Amino acid sequence: MLENVAKNLHTWDKKHTWSKDGDEWVGQAELCGVPYEVWKESLVRNLLVPYVTAETTVLEIAPGHGRWTEYLARLAGRLSVVDLSGSCLSYCRDRFESHRNIDYYLTSGDTLPWCAGGLIDFVWSYDSFVHMDRQVIQAYLGEIRRVLKAGGSAMIHHSNIDDPANHRQDDHPGWRSAMTAELMCQLAAEANLSVVSQFVFWDIGRRIGVPRFGDRIAHLRREPTWV
Repeated sequence: MLENVAKNLHTWDKKHTWSKDGDEWVGQAELCGVPYEVWKESLVRNLLVPYVTAETTVLEIAPGHGRWTEYLARLAGRLSVVDLSGSCLSYCRDRFESHRNIDYYLTSGDTLPWCAGGLIDFVWSYDSFVHMDRQVIQAYLGEIRRVLKAGGSAMIHHSNIDDPANHRQDDHPGWRSAMTAELMCQLAAEANLSVVSQFVFWDIGRRIGVPRFGDRIAHLRREPTWV
């Protein structure tokens, strides 16, 4: 776990140039056969707008340079952004300086703010869990369960590798970790999170989603506890 966290920190804090603040990753849109702007608008309309309102408290894991923070900040009543990269958090602070509804937290790479326990309606993470190993994801799922309100949900973009036993993340063109759809469901269950759905395409009619590298999106939920 420590090695994976260290590699992610080096990659996103030091190595990656963030040439377009995250909008350089157009591969999913290209594989879907639509312009990047169409793909991005579709994601916001289908995965963010239905779950985030002015009454919603949101937590975003690994915002990078704010590719999705831009939309979450407009939609949410309160937004916490959590990243292991200090430079990314600094960039977001400057980029979203005019927004007064954002809190910023530096993470060790597998934890969420202690003060957020039971306060979050919706957790969002895109293009970050795809690079995390099993132990890091397992830790984060436990943390997501801790911070979510009863009935709250999370939308997590993760990898889905054909042969995880023989997979080498450093050799993969998308630097995908050795995660599968089935294992993600198993880890979610162990964290007492229900899997509402797990999918490739959020717009089935137009085949818009995350087909590149076999990725998946998991919609998880902390079920209410009835007394």
